[in-house]
Amino acid sequence: MFLLLSGEGTTDIGTQDDEIGPMTKFIDNWITPRINYSLIDIGQYTLVTKEELSQKAKSIKSLSKKGKKHPSETRYYYKNARALALLAQEESSKRDSITVIPILFRDADGTASSDRGEWEYKRKSMLKGFEHEGILTGVPMIPKPKSEAWILCALRNNYQNCQQLESESGNDDSPNSLKKQLEDHLDEPATRELLNDQIDLGRLDISKIVDMPSLTAFKQRLDEVLENLGWYRREY
Repeated sequence: MFLLLSGEGTTDIGTQDDEIGPMTKFIDNWITPRINYSLIDIGQYTLVTKEELSQKAKSIKSLSKKGKKHPSETRYYYKNARALALLAQEESSKRDSITVIPILFRDADGTASSDRGEWEYKRKSMLKGFEHEGILTGVPMIPKPKSEAWILCALRNNYQNCQQLESESGNDDSPNSLKKQLEDHLDEPATRELLNDQIDLGRLDISKIVDMPSLTAFKQRLDEVLENLGWYRREY
């Protein structure tokens, strides 16, 4: 089993295999107890930068005109999932047909008034993009509205009353943005190194975040993939 991960930058998935981000640690910390070892520790993963994925997406034949099948606001998610699925096929062929699990991270963003339906459309678009290329192991990772909501749940809210964080604005320019709230709580910039340290110290535990629907959807989809592959340990 091999992980192919793609995100938006340094403070989520990371940008290089030796510079993984907190969301990669989240992924690994969720998988490890289920399969009894760490895919990251043994090097069974690679990161695809946003720029690399964009280049691959450009090679995909343009989609047909806009319509209900691919609304304009979800085409980006659909095409990026297709691109990562194609890279997963290439990775599998290079590794003697090893099973590859592509995980695509994108913040949902949106305004405070964005409804759950918008987030769900984006998530379904990713799943359809994976499936279009014949990849049934694809996993969307879409925090609502941003990964800072998941992190604030642990570090500031002590895992309590976290669902309300998903209703905050995803706009970093808003006066009380989630990014600003996180940095105010930390009293310093939320760097990759700092967030990774918080995870390693056990202060940011993905398993303890239980009332955030966007994170629950990610966990359930990843568990479903592992179970279908026969890797899921029900007792851990």
